[in-house]
Amino acid sequence: MNVIKLTMVACLAALWAACAGNSDEYVLTGKLKNCQSSFGVIRVSEAYSDEIKMDTVRIAADGTFRYSCKLERPRISFLMVGEQSFFNLILINGTTNTLEADLSIPGDCQMGGDLETAYSFYKNQQSKLTQLSEKTYSSFQELQETFFNFQDSIRQELSAIPNQEFCRLSFQELESMVFLYQITYYDRLREQNLPANADADYNRYMLGNKQIAAPENLSNGLLFYYLGWCGQYRVASGGNDPFQYQIAVACDKIKDPVLQNKTLLSILGDFFGSEDSYHEVENIYTQAKAMLSDSLQQAWLTEKYTIFQKLRPGAPAIDCEWSDVQGRSSRLSDLFGKVLYIDVWATWCGPCCAEIPYLEKLAAHYKNDARLEIVSVSVDADHQAWKNKLAKDKPQWKQFLQEDFTNLYNINGIPRFLLIDRTGKIITVDAPRPSDPEIIPWLEEKMK
Repeated sequence: MNVIKLTMVACLAALWAACAGNSDEYVLTGKLKNCQSSFGVIRVSEAYSDEIKMDTVRIAADGTFRYSCKLERPRISFLMVGEQSFFNLILINGTTNTLEADLSIPGDCQMGGDLETAYSFYKNQQSKLTQLSEKTYSSFQELQETFFNFQDSIRQELSAIPNQEFCRLSFQELESMVFLYQITYYDRLREQNLPANADADYNRYMLGNKQIAAPENLSNGLLFYYLGWCGQYRVASGGNDPFQYQIAVACDKIKDPVLQNKTLLSILGDFFGSEDSYHEVENIYTQAKAMLSDSLQQAWLTEKYTIFQKLRPGAPAIDCEWSDVQGRSSRLSDLFGKVLYIDVWATWCGPCCAEIPYLEKLAAHYKNDARLEIVSVSVDADHQAWKNKLAKDKPQWKQFLQEDFTNLYNINGIPRFLLIDRTGKIITVDAPRPSDPEIIPWLEEKMK
């Protein structure tokens, strides 16, 4: 073969490689009917990594697309097109796969290519897993036995799948889901109105669990779910120090100092957002101060502690100046003499506006009751939007504007409802919403 022929062969080989993609890449091609979007997104990071990495898939006007990439490691992921269309993907280097779907038909999806058998297996596995998760179990032991038997059957079936990377991924995900269903058995107890310590086998499993301290369980929320159960278990077992117990468990389970520090800060955040454990505050503050070495974290802790003390039940309400819709100034303390049910809201807050009809009914109920004053305080920066909303709704209870109110009362999210007694002392800074079916009996109890 002469030099010209050799060059032609090399060029053709290079062209074929460019068109086909490198053999060690993951390749996905396909066609999406009735697709209105020019792109989709594929998640290429770990399922529970702190950093979410998405890659773009360009979709032609006729719905065809081709995507390829070199993955750091194989994973089970997804392709999302628009807001409604979601497709599970198995990302393994060295495989070429196809996807065809009609986006006007929910659930329509045909996967083909090198992993066609794997996709069929995975879909069937997920369907069976969903069925098992929706069953009712009489005990934690029954749930465990059911899922362990399912794991064994899947392990046997996977032996017939030739792609070992998929087998590893599939079983790894199955183990994660079985772990999830075991950890969250507490949800099933709550559905039956049973206490956190109601099942002895579940208690032993949770208290002896070492896997929960893995870093991915911080990202996926399971670690905090576990610690939440620990606190409830402590209370159900007669303890009155749930947050201190959570800290002790976290320190015992988590050996990595960075992960331990993140977890401690999360526990403290929950504690300082709670009203049920004021008796723990001095011990928590002392304990946390000794554990936090970072100066910024120390300052954060001191600030939270100070605010927490100011907002405890029985503390004087934090007074402030506010203005009504006509721009007239007054003070919160001008209303002392009645119990104050204060609605903290904003026009841009959907859940806040959803409470307005219930608040209207509550105001009508207490219209001629001299014991209670219902007050709404908006934190809107757009004063005109607030005025327009009031002009449209015409509320029959007091309305004020105070942009800084959430900072004064350490409010991280709205709507929020406060209750202040006749003498200006805080009853609670986290009262039930007007939509709560028990709001009137609750108010009556607090006004005794």
